[in-house]
Amino acid sequence: MIRARSLMRSTTSGKDVSRLELFFDLVFVFALSQLSHHLLEHPSWVGAGETFVLLLGVYKVWVYTTWAATLLDTSRLQVQWMLLIVMLVSLFMNASISSAFGAFGWLFAASYLLVQLGRGAWMLTVGLDRTTHNHFVRTLIWGCMSAPFWVAGAFLGPGPRLVLWGVAAAIDLGGHMLAHRLPGQQTEGSQVPVPGERIFERFALFYVIALGETIISSGLAIAGNLEDPLILLTGTVSLAGSVAIWWCYFHGLEQEVLEKLDSVDDHFRPGILAGNTLLVLLAGLILVAVGDQLVISDPAARPDLATVLFLYGGPALFLAGRGFFIRRVLGHRQPSDLVGIGALAGLAGLSFLLPAFVAAMGAVLPLMGVAVSDAGNRRRRRTQLGAR
Repeated sequence: MIRARSLMRSTTSGKDVSRLELFFDLVFVFALSQLSHHLLEHPSWVGAGETFVLLLGVYKVWVYTTWAATLLDTSRLQVQWMLLIVMLVSLFMNASISSAFGAFGWLFAASYLLVQLGRGAWMLTVGLDRTTHNHFVRTLIWGCMSAPFWVAGAFLGPGPRLVLWGVAAAIDLGGHMLAHRLPGQQTEGSQVPVPGERIFERFALFYVIALGETIISSGLAIAGNLEDPLILLTGTVSLAGSVAIWWCYFHGLEQEVLEKLDSVDDHFRPGILAGNTLLVLLAGLILVAVGDQLVISDPAARPDLATVLFLYGGPALFLAGRGFFIRRVLGHRQPSDLVGIGALAGLAGLSFLLPAFVAAMGAVLPLMGVAVSDAGNRRRRRTQLGAR
């Protein structure tokens, strides 16, 4: 029997993000740093696969804990303890990232499953409404489906571990993308009480923190290469790329999303799309951070294939994810994103003939072009609305 809504967020609970939730996010800043370092140390297709699987695990812990905190009243002591316990276990999970495909794979898998299954079971005791309760039951079932692959992979070598964990991560991601559907059951998204404005604010705040991690990574790389005469230029290019990404994400787009949410009743499906998009954007930021560090460490060298893929793949992932989200949620195409991806592809081919610092500049220019194009399009739309 479902209890009364003892811990659910009420209309009087307030919509502001609590300080504890922001404190909770700091553990995942550390995770993003660990992931970029892992990819920097293993710049190969296998290393990229390992990094992506670990990113999926880290992101699933963050996004579902964030969703739980959005549904619940974070002023209640029980909810605060849940966040702190998840934060503690996640600290050990994230600390094991660098050796997750080594001696401490068991720690990553055990921490991940403890959080996902433990928090999921706890959510069934907090007095959710029927629709949300049933959804968390399905979420827990999907988690149990992937658990055997996480456990089995933890006791095998790096190669088999990557395969089994890849299957586990695919199950978890598939469940998320399908809204945890089960045979014979439908997802009543419009009836799930997702406060869209608040969940989008959480995504935006976390992305700001993720951008901050790329700046920290670049700053540390600059600090280790201050004697290089090109450091001023490479550092400036790195920061310009982060600023361009920030501009494309936050300048105007955020307001358009909030206005769209005000016009629809179902915030559940836009939230799912936003969550999937955020995962792509985070993967792009990790590539950007690694590419910037490689360029700053040796700016005059000719870039190899891995460096070019990091430099240009990160911005391309960002523009692709952003364009997908704009198309699916806002309902209109963003030609500048496609043009930017095309420019990145063309410049990537030329970058093999140029020094690394020039290649880095080539990766930033399309982002800046998209940012300028967005600003012009919004100005024209405001002018047209004012003329009516």
